[in-house]
Amino acid sequence: MNGTLPSRSNDSSSTITKYEKSSCLFCNDWFDSQTFTEHLIHCGQVLEQCPNTCKVFLPRLRMRAHLKECPHAKHLSSSCENLDEMAEQRIQTLENDINTLRTVLNEEIRQRLHLITDLGNVRKQNQLQDEMSHSVQESLKHLQNRLNEENTQRCYEVEQCQQDFRYCHDIVQTLKTELQHEIDDLEKHINRVSLEAARHQNLLNDNILQLEDTVLAHERNNRDKFIELENYLQTFNDDIKSKLQVNADYNVKYGTLGLEIKSMKHIVCETEERCDKLEALFTEIDRNLHHTMQLVADMENYLSTQQRLTSIVNTRGHLIWHIKDLSKKLDESKKYDTILHSAMFSNKPYGYALRLDIYLNGKGNWKGRNMLACLNVLAGEYDALLTWPCRLQANVLIRDQRYASQSESDDYIKLVNVRKKSDDYIQTNQFFYIPHKILMQAQYLKNDSIYVEVRILKTQ
Repeated sequence: MNGTLPSRSNDSSSTITKYEKSSCLFCNDWFDSQTFTEHLIHCGQVLEQCPNTCKVFLPRLRMRAHLKECPHAKHLSSSCENLDEMAEQRIQTLENDINTLRTVLNEEIRQRLHLITDLGNVRKQNQLQDEMSHSVQESLKHLQNRLNEENTQRCYEVEQCQQDFRYCHDIVQTLKTELQHEIDDLEKHINRVSLEAARHQNLLNDNILQLEDTVLAHERNNRDKFIELENYLQTFNDDIKSKLQVNADYNVKYGTLGLEIKSMKHIVCETEERCDKLEALFTEIDRNLHHTMQLVADMENYLSTQQRLTSIVNTRGHLIWHIKDLSKKLDESKKYDTILHSAMFSNKPYGYALRLDIYLNGKGNWKGRNMLACLNVLAGEYDALLTWPCRLQANVLIRDQRYASQSESDDYIKLVNVRKKSDDYIQTNQFFYIPHKILMQAQYLKNDSIYVEVRILKTQ
């Protein structure tokens, strides 16, 4: 018989069986489904009938040896003409046998499939029953343990309650005895207190009688003194009335003097308010005057700048600006918001006209804590010949005055980007800040002056 090796996959709904190999009916070897049919054609254990009509069935492997020993081999030459007919019959027989074998194999595979399916279902049911029985046994064991624990706990609680009851009974008896003793002692103490209270009540009554006599004596004395005091007050009242008539004129004068003092205070307050207004007005006029002077100076500087635009001396993109009297200029900036302007310079010969503007006390959110500066691109003589928009990069340095050699100095450096769209575009100032605490360090501030250096890095 042939067989198959199944592989099964189980899920919640069905069981699927796949057959990967089959066994040969003659040699009992296992082969894949692809090579099984080819093996049946060439298998050496397949039974075949002797072609010499001796009616013997032998395996293919032994057929040659049988033909040599077959008693009907002598008649082989006489039957050569019938060999083709026998070969055709043999082929037809083989085809019939193969078809029969296929039918038998299919039927056996179908029966094995049913058997395997039934066996899987039976195993699954047995497994479920085993699991259920195991679960029931575990539950029974757990319930039995719980019952044993509950019985033990109940016995312990009953014994504990009995012990507590005996203990409480003993305590109640002891308390009853002690309470009876305390009640007896309390009755004795109440009797003693009652006797003491009666004695003190008698003493209190005696003291009350004595106090009443004393109060009557004092009332008589106070009545006499009250009459004397009333007479004295009447005399004093008459004297006060006479003196008030004399002081009436003084009261009128005092009221007039108070009104004059109030009017003087009002005048003084008005004078102080006017002084404050005048002081504020003076401060505003002083600020406006300083701004006017600044504008005049800027105008003069602008006029001189326009005259010098065609002949800018510094055309190397490098500026060193010495700012003297820094503390004085910082105070003026705090008071008047002044702006410091550097000398005109250019990034290259016939290049952009540049100027560094500095707010020593800052402005806006930076005011009071930082120095604010910006590098401006001004209208120059050669703007029509230059490339626009203008894009420049520059380093602004606060020079370290401790060392003469620049390689040893520790300068404070700020990188600045300067942009301007066109020669007639109004530039928006691009500020950068330097904190006052850095500016006032000893390495940068010397003799109340600083050196500010500008180096153009990128030119067009």
